[in-house]
Amino acid sequence: MIRVEVRSYGEVLESSRADPDFDPVLSGVDRTAYPILGHLDPYGDTYLNSMQVTTLKGEIARAGDRLVPARFAGDLLALCELCLADSHRFMRFIGD
Repeated sequence: MIRVEVRSYGEVLESSRADPDFDPVLSGVDRTAYPILGHLDPYGDTYLNSMQVTTLKGEIARAGDRLVPARFAGDLLALCELCLADSHRFMRFIGD
């Protein structure tokens, strides 16, 4: 299961666990249509800067429940907003 953190200067500001049904690899995410979602590594760590987080927000809105379960999409969008609320923040997706 993927865990998501918003970090700033090494400090975890907020975190959430992904919905168990969220697995971009097994879902067959089209990496051309969803370049951020399609490159999230469920078995390793993925870091996103603010520009990538902005792209991720749009992808979540377009993806619908098939790629991002609704119960997780809300949490993920809230983390995106927190990340974008100030400079020197990034999102970290931690795979297991």
